[in-house]
Amino acid sequence: LRDILKRTDMKKRSIILLVAILVLGSCSSVKKLETTAPFTLGETYAQKWVINDKPEEIGYEVIIPILSLENDEAILKNLYHKGKMTPLEIKLMEIGNVAIAEFGPVAIEKEAASIVPAEMDEEPFPFELTETQAVISYVNNEKVKYYKINGIQQNPQVSYPTVVAKNER
Repeated sequence: LRDILKRTDMKKRSIILLVAILVLGSCSSVKKLETTAPFTLGETYAQKWVINDKPEEIGYEVIIPILSLENDEAILKNLYHKGKMTPLEIKLMEIGNVAIAEFGPVAIEKEAASIVPAEMDEEPFPFELTETQAVISYVNNEKVKYYKINGIQQNPQVSYPTVVAKNER
């Protein structure tokens, strides 16, 4: 009888241990936000855009002025905003260096070209954000980290005559 009780007790302990491992393992997918970052950002804004010769091509972009960024300290990767994620593109504009996140037909074309079929399984959006918040993912010391941006302003819509004009701005 003792042997049976010991085996039953061992089975219970094994099951509890297995459940604990599974629960703790699933928590690792939660993205931890950093309170400081190895870069400095200016006032971030979002704006809708439209292409005049193709009015069905509408979208919006988030423009993030970069005041300081050392590539050996951080490499900016993606922006999470309004329930979507898109890659960041660094450009030199009149206002200085900026990171641009495109949401719309241009972004969809870029993403479609880089998607590997195995990556098509969509994960739930990993952050709870308001309309004026976004999260930047960046690589620092070979680790992906996340930094929240608050106070994103909505600028008036911009119209471009053509896609080329939009891309050359």
